[in-house]
Order: sequence, then structure tokens, then C-alpha cells
Amino acid sequence: GDNYYGNHTNGKAFRIISQGEFYPTENTIVAHALVYSNGNDIFSYDTGAHTDFESYRSVIRPAYIWDKFNQTGVELGWFRQDNKTQEQTYSESGYKTTLYHALKVNTSILTSRPEIRFYTTYIRANQNEISNYTFNDNKKDQLSIGAQAEVWW
Repeated sequence: GDNYYGNHTNGKAFRIISQGEFYPTENTIVAHALVYSNGNDIFSYDTGAHTDFESYRSVIRPAYIWDKFNQTGVELGWFRQDNKTQEQTYSESGYKTTLYHALKVNTSILTSRPEIRFYTTYIRANQNEISNYTFNDNKKDQLSIGAQAEVWW
């Protein structure tokens, strides 16, 4: 759409996504998501007009199925993005590791909702030249403990 701001120059961008899950054994499941994005001559909220970018993102989530209503798993995620302007190239990358236990209504990681998840996540920004985001105390990493609910209507 045309309902956003910035100096636009009819640039083009695309994204390719692969997402799925499989059961290697009766009591285990593995989900994944892979995303590749690329754009030329676009507007970036962080690096401005006439930006070219390339982005890679991946997540793998193996889990042990205790029963239909309980799973314990690990989520491993990684990303990298480069934004190139007329002046320079900015890079951003990082990873996260999450240990979780989920209360569910079925065994699927991708389609079983509602779900309540208790988790501990470690996340680290290796490079941060695009958004310059920092965690508390200007750290490049953070440990989070919490609970979340996912619900579909």
C-alpha cells in the first residue's frame, strides 16, 4: 500500500519462507522456519531512502512430547541483515536460545492453539549497526524468564 512515510523510489523487495514440522519419533517433534529477504532501492526506517538489503533468518525448535497436552523443547534462532546505502553498509546479526515447557491442546508446534508457554530465553546481538538497539545497561545480551499465551480465534 501507499500508507507509509519515506522517500520512495519504486524499489522492489521479496521474501522466501520455508516453514514446517515433522515427527522423527513418536515422542519428538521438530519445527523450523527459514526466511530469505532481499530488496533494492527501498526506504528503510533505520537507514533511509535508496537502501538495498539482504536478510537471512532461521529457527529450529525440537521438542519432547510428554503427552498430548505437554511438551518441553528448545528454540534456536539466528539472523543476519545487511543494509547498503550510497555511503556505506550496515550490518545486524544475533541469536537466541530458548528453553520452554508448553501446555497445549495437541502435539503440533505450528498449529496447536491455545498454548501457554513457560520459558527462559537468552538473546544476543552480535552486530547492531542498523537499529543500534541495546538492552538494559547498554548490554548486547539479555536473559528473560516468563510465560506467554498464544490463542487463535
